[in-house]
Amino acid sequence: MKRYSKHGLAGCVDRKLIRATGSPMSIYAADQAEFEDDPEFPWAVVCETHGIILRAETLRLARSHMSRPEWCEECSHQLDQS
Repeated sequence: MKRYSKHGLAGCVDRKLIRATGSPMSIYAADQAEFEDDPEFPWAVVCETHGIILRAETLRLARSHMSRPEWCEECSHQLDQS
């Protein structure tokens, strides 16, 4: 597997600021970032502001979750208010 380290963070594949919430979201290769091992869900989407982690089966699905952060309760609340 390719080694990821965007922004100098082990396992970081991508990071972006979600304009609607102001929260940075990141995608990690979970094993490289030393998240709990789960071979069925090798990707982790992280709301960096609230510390919420969502695991994904594919990188494509992780990217989709990163752009729509309804899975983070706090971000979802902010989206409802805007």
